[in-house]
Amino acid sequence: MFITFSGLDGAGKSTLIDWLQATLEQRHRAVTVFHMNDHIGLYAYLRFARNRLAGAPPPPDWSPRPAAAVPPSRRRRLNDAYRRLRYHVLWNKSLRRLIYPFDLVVFLAYRFYHEVLRRRVLIMDRYFYDTLVDVFDAGSGAWLRFLEWLTPAPTLAVFLDVTPEESFRRKGEYTIEYLARRAAAYRAVFAWVPAALTLANCDLPTSQAALGRAVGERLARA
Repeated sequence: MFITFSGLDGAGKSTLIDWLQATLEQRHRAVTVFHMNDHIGLYAYLRFARNRLAGAPPPPDWSPRPAAAVPPSRRRRLNDAYRRLRYHVLWNKSLRRLIYPFDLVVFLAYRFYHEVLRRRVLIMDRYFYDTLVDVFDAGSGAWLRFLEWLTPAPTLAVFLDVTPEESFRRKGEYTIEYLARRAAAYRAVFAWVPAALTLANCDLPTSQAALGRAVGERLARA
């Protein structure tokens, strides 16, 4: 069984995933949880490599240059240049659309190993539907529909549809205008997803009950 959770930051994905994992494990179901941004695809691997390199201890004969050796203005320019480069690479929509099929192939290997060979329930915190939202813009409908057609359908796709204002209240990381655009993109993408479960997630016990029923129905069919 394969379950995905999608929605704005602060929609409550992690809370429901933790609850569902604990519930399934209490029923003696083995569960594997992956986060799309941390575990699946080229960007996740590049992020992992960057973190490993950044966190590696320096060689014994290495000594840092004193901060005063680099003028503050130059440091700022270097940091700004790095942030601009990182932003344009990570958020280049054309590049991410090209990488999308590669990431799908990688994910299929993960899914086959965990869901088929190990017979575990596979849960994804974010999924390729969230990636489609990332690259969503006007005029890209046909290309996005093609990518959605390529995307393996989960056993259950859960969309947590919270308002931009609620997302901002819970996280406060992005502007309400930006969150409103993402919310509209989520609704457009999930209009293409067959049999998606949409939860407003305003009341946690109600969301848990609806999710439990949907998961139970699909387990019964399996």
